[in-house]
Parts: sequence; structure tokens; C-alpha cells
Amino acid sequence: MSNARLDADLLHRDTQEASSSNRQAAPGTAHYYNGPVNFYDVAHATNGVFGDNHGNLSQHAPGGKNETNAVDEAKALEVLIAHMAPGAIHDSNERCDAPKCMKETRVAVQEDIMSWIDSGDQDAQPKRILWVTGPAGTGKTAILGTIADTCKEKGTLAASFFFSAFSGSVDRRTKRYFVPTLAFQLMGQGGVEGTREHVLSSVARDQGIIFTKNLKEQFIAMVLNPLLSMAQGPGSDTNAARRVIIIDGLDECDITQNDPAGSTNAWGHLPIRRKEDDQREILSVLLFAASNPSFPFRILIASRPEVTIRDFFAMDGKASTRELFLDAKYDPDADIALFYAAKFSTICRRLGINPEDWPGRAAMLTLVKSASGQFIYAATVVRYIEGSPHSPSPQSQSSNKPSTPHQRLQHILGQQRTGSPHNPLEDLDALYRLILETCPDPELSMKWLRATHIPLVSPVRLLRLVLQVSPGEEQYALGPLSSLLSTQISEENLRMPYSFYHKSFLDFIADPTRCGKRFLAYGDALTWVAQRFFQTLDKRKSSS
Repeated sequence: MSNARLDADLLHRDTQEASSSNRQAAPGTAHYYNGPVNFYDVAHATNGVFGDNHGNLSQHAPGGKNETNAVDEAKALEVLIAHMAPGAIHDSNERCDAPKCMKETRVAVQEDIMSWIDSGDQDAQPKRILWVTGPAGTGKTAILGTIADTCKEKGTLAASFFFSAFSGSVDRRTKRYFVPTLAFQLMGQGGVEGTREHVLSSVARDQGIIFTKNLKEQFIAMVLNPLLSMAQGPGSDTNAARRVIIIDGLDECDITQNDPAGSTNAWGHLPIRRKEDDQREILSVLLFAASNPSFPFRILIASRPEVTIRDFFAMDGKASTRELFLDAKYDPDADIALFYAAKFSTICRRLGINPEDWPGRAAMLTLVKSASGQFIYAATVVRYIEGSPHSPSPQSQSSNKPSTPHQRLQHILGQQRTGSPHNPLEDLDALYRLILETCPDPELSMKWLRATHIPLVSPVRLLRLVLQVSPGEEQYALGPLSSLLSTQISEENLRMPYSFYHKSFLDFIADPTRCGKRFLAYGDALTWVAQRFFQTLDKRKSSS
């Protein structure tokens, strides 16, 4: 027996040497008791003979409470994981192909950001939030992904969330999983040591009801309170102020909506909530945290300069925010030239071409100028020139649909501008149109492209089931577009939508002024999908 407390007046005289508390019984020793016995906090008893017991025998094992807590903690962790978005974390498998800055590129902007993370408190007017912004295609996600990797290596990354409205899991598209994902990462993984117990207790306390609360209440319960509790304790982390929470693609956060009816109010007309409202709610919560002097982290946010986000930082968040705009002062042309040089060197090595002979200085200068500072243009050009194993063979193509890297490069260099040379999207749009026209059937390709973002059929497996009337049609329609979307789908990703490399391409195909003659209205795409559904249904019936 261990830790036994016995009523002294009822003990047998043979046990008078036993202590009334914290008594250890030697193994193999028999003790005899006659009478009612109450044992408290006994983990294990050996060779105990209690004789005629005329009372109640009760045992309360030490650690019973702790064992219950362990079960509750495990349950709380299970619930927390069920409400988070693993794919949104910077180093998730879902982001293994996400863009990153090549070595020796984007050096100036990376140094600026890292200096703010490491020494921002020494600025004349310290700011707890840094907003990295710029037009579409300027490389914001690549920069923040690279910064996240650097911070993880240095031990200064607290947590990250990379929103994506056009690729990856649907969990990355709304605010629903935002706070739980941050909370999970802060449980001793880059956060203040000891937050795990506090985070999980906040989940277990109300059996997961916290996930139904508004964003601010979630943040206070699962992030702010645990951090502040530990930061003010004896084990507080003095280096926490140098750590950073990284949020990318905030402009891609959309409203939580599974049913189209969910976006209208009781009158069936006006939207109850817009995506801009959710984006502003996230910003308000982050500003609320940054405004607390005891909050231990800096916050790095990247997004396009959308009106709602820009207005928030210009008014509510002005006192706490430093803005970093990706413009010409960071010399993107030099970085794009380095990017092209490295990529063309790889292509030349693969094809056995002398880099001094191809592509040539004039071609490189033209490509750099056409990019207009947009890394998205350069990345798309390189993927197009590299080609795809799914591109049609030279024998099956007409002369205006090139198949070799040299022919594809000449095709790009020969394209003519049709709009204002001051519009940075014009060259990008011309590139998109050119790539579409290299498809064997551009009209069919556009139908498949538009179908990929119809909610009811967006998963790849379902698209194939509904749309493919003949084997291989999917690759026939989308294979030549491998520079714009991933056409190699693993078995585990068949339940997810197609992954597009850049949101700007989806903006392009949805805008008739940019897409031109190949534009397909959303309603027309729905009609085509419905027709295909009945075609494939009839085919399956006839073959069964």
C-alpha cells in the first residue's frame, strides 16, 4: 500500500508501526486489518488481508485526476486538429511546389523584412505590423514563403497561415480555420513555452463550443490568453518579441459558404456578409493583438492592395503598421534577369545547347522588359518554354503551334501588343492568350478551365467523372496548359480542385476584356457541364 491514511483507533495492534499517511508497505509483507477501512490515494496494494470488514472499502488512486486530464487533453487536441488547416502552414506538403525566391534574388526586400523582424523595436517609431503589398504577380507569396523558411531556421517563426482561393484545400479559403491553425502552431512550436496546456484547456473547457464563437473570442481564448499567461509567468520567453506570425494572401480569404442560399438574407436579395467583411475581421483581430503591449510577437501580412485592406491600414491600423510596397525601388528587373539566366541555363544543359548561343542577350532583354516587374510573367514564360510531357507531339500540331523550347520562345517574342504599353497586365494577358491558342482545341480547353471552378464539380475526381466523355480528353484539353496549372494529379489530391499556379490566370479567364474571343461566361459553362453530365450518365447506363 502507498500513501495510506487509516483511522488510527481502528488499526489492529499488529499494524501500530504503520503511519497514518504516506506509508510504503514492503513487497511481500502481509498486513491484517479488522474493521472498516478507508484508503485514500492508493495506487497499488499487495498482499493485503482485511479480515472481517464491516465497513466500506474505498480506494482513490493517485494520478487519477492527472489521468483524466490526459484523456481530456488528447480529446482536446483531436478536436483542435479537426478545426485547423494543415495545408495553410508554410512548410506543409500542400505547399511543396509553392514559389520561393531563387538564391540572390529579392535580396533587398528580404533584408528589409528580416531587419524589421530582428530589430524593428529599435526604429524611431516601432511598428508591430508590417504590410507587404503590391500588384498581382510581384512575388509576394514567394517572398513570404522564403521569409518563413528563413525564420524557421533562425527560430524566429511563431506561426504562419497562407491563404489560397484557387489552389490547395478549401480549408485555406476562409477565416474558419485561421485561429485554430495559429493556436496549434503556438503550442510550444515557436511560441512561448508552456502554451500547450492553456490552448488545449480552452478547447476542452466548453467541449469545442469555442469554434462557434466569433473570431475575436476564438483568438482571445486560444491565442492571446495562453500567450499572455505564459509571458507574464516565471518561464516567459525574452526572445519572443523577435518572433513573427506570417499571414499571406489575405485578399484571397473568401466568405464561408457551402450553399449558395447561405449568402442571402431572409428576404433573399442582399448578401448578409461579403469576403471583405471577413478580411477586415481578421485584420481587426490582429490589430487588437498587436496593440496589447504584452503580446509577444510581430505580425507580417501580405496581400494585394485591395480597397478594404488598404483603407484599414490607412485608418484603423495606421499607428501600428509599416507598409512595404513592392515597386521599382527593389529593382525587380535585375532579379527577373537573374531568374531567367538560371532557368535558361538549366534548359540549355538539358538539351545540350551552348548558353552563349541561346537564347541570346536581345531575347533576354525583351523578356525582362515584357515582364514589367512581374515575376508571375517570368515564371509562366519559363514553364511554357520548358514545355510539358502532355504537349501534343510536333507531328500532330500545325506550324503555328510550336513544340520545341526554341519555337516556343520565338512564339513569345513574336507576339504583338494589342493594348496600352503602360498596362503591366497587357503582356501577361497576351502570354495567357498565346498559351491558350497552343492547345489543340482552345474552345474545349476553356470549357474545362471554367468547369474547374464550379463548386459542385470542382474536385478533380468528380470533374473527370462528369466531363470526360472519352478517355484522355482531360489531358487533351488541359495537358498543354501545364505552365498554368498542375496537370500531374496524385491519387491523394484527386478529392481536391485543380491547383493553379497564379490567381491572376483565373482573373484573366473570368474577365471578357482580358480574355478576349475565348471568354466563356459562367452561365454558359454551367450549361455545358450539365450537358456533359447527361452525356456521361447515358454512356455509363449503356455500358452497364
